[in-house]
Amino acid sequence: MTTGNPTPTKAITGGEFLIRDVSADEIFTPEEWTEEHRMMLQTGLDFVAQRIIPNLERIEALEEGLNPKLLEEVGELGLLGSSVPEDLGGLGLDFKSTMLITESMGGGHSFAVSFSAHTGIGTLPILYYGNDAQKQKYIPGLATGQLKGCYCLTEPGSGSDANSGKTSAKLNEAGTHYVLNGQKMWITNGGFADVLIVFAKIDDDENLSAFILEKGYEGITMNPEEKKMGIKGSSTRQIFFNDVQVPVENLLYERGKGFKIAVNILNIGRIKLGGVVIGSCKDAINESVKYANTREQFGRPISKYGAIRHKLGEMAIQTYALETAVYRATQNIDDAIADLAAGGMDKGEATLKGIAAFAPECAMMKILGSEVTDYVVDEAVQVHGGMGYSAETRAEHAYRDARINRIFEGTNEINRMLTVDMILKKAMKGELDLMTPAMAVANELTGIP
Repeated sequence: MTTGNPTPTKAITGGEFLIRDVSADEIFTPEEWTEEHRMMLQTGLDFVAQRIIPNLERIEALEEGLNPKLLEEVGELGLLGSSVPEDLGGLGLDFKSTMLITESMGGGHSFAVSFSAHTGIGTLPILYYGNDAQKQKYIPGLATGQLKGCYCLTEPGSGSDANSGKTSAKLNEAGTHYVLNGQKMWITNGGFADVLIVFAKIDDDENLSAFILEKGYEGITMNPEEKKMGIKGSSTRQIFFNDVQVPVENLLYERGKGFKIAVNILNIGRIKLGGVVIGSCKDAINESVKYANTREQFGRPISKYGAIRHKLGEMAIQTYALETAVYRATQNIDDAIADLAAGGMDKGEATLKGIAAFAPECAMMKILGSEVTDYVVDEAVQVHGGMGYSAETRAEHAYRDARINRIFEGTNEINRMLTVDMILKKAMKGELDLMTPAMAVANELTGIP
């Protein structure tokens, strides 16, 4: 038997799982969560159980002021600021821990969307791309929930092709403000956000730029709340910008680099979606098990019948596979971030580069997560039978809410194309040696008598 520490191995890179054997001790599993991690998870689960589920009808009805209040409450627990450094009012946790907190919100139906949009696309562009003044002005409030954030990218004519947006920005003659004009749609948290990340093209630029706007700026107007199939309790608005004066100091990052911000933040959003739907799946399974154990037919609980047991088993199997894949990729990202930070890179930049290196995995987890969730909630409705079709059950809520996951953060069709494209580009750049193992397989096949 060998003794001593194992020989250190080079951390795996994005897409390399295809061609590299990895030992079991290099792969993170949920059994490795520390007691502190479990406490964080339980804090989120308790909040959902005590503050979200009892108020679902009010949330679904978009009761005025309720969602912002709930975000403030979860902010008081520190859960909005998990990604934010301590010196800016957050917890400064690693990426894996932030994913676990995201999972804890998964059973919160519409509120999970409000939470994810705020902590992700509503906060991270400023955290990772803002200058010091912008971070100091906005991040502490976003980390506590005193400020709420939203992200304005999609337009009526630009969905998947985000860089084709028509919203314009022109510098005024005094050189003090950009004047924004345009329209955005499907803006999550749009109805109550205090801080808006808005993408627009300056003059005749080919690429987008990003701006930080505040809801009080004159010229910002909104349509009524959208009427949606699911996530009804998530504020979703069209927002119009009519000669909105934006101070030049509110340009985010650099001119013409807005699309870069959008792509990198979407990478985070995709794998975070994989995390939140783990929570959604587990919640749907729990609800189904409880119902199956209490619903009796032919003199015994339906959980005693093989058909129902098979459904519950398949739901658990697919959720287990999803959880395993998501947290393996999450640990890989954390390792990449740690390596870059150890080399002297700023933590924020290291986080972006570490996640970008695993952009194919982020897209895969978004696809897998959304499709597993669709399967699980569909089976949850089936386990509930007729009651599953009733709006009185959470199975019906979950079924409607799940459908959007295959559309936002980039449709699954786009993400499938991106996965192949990104892996091939990594190979062409020499970052991923696909040719050597491919030739080995070819030689093996041609060598068969």
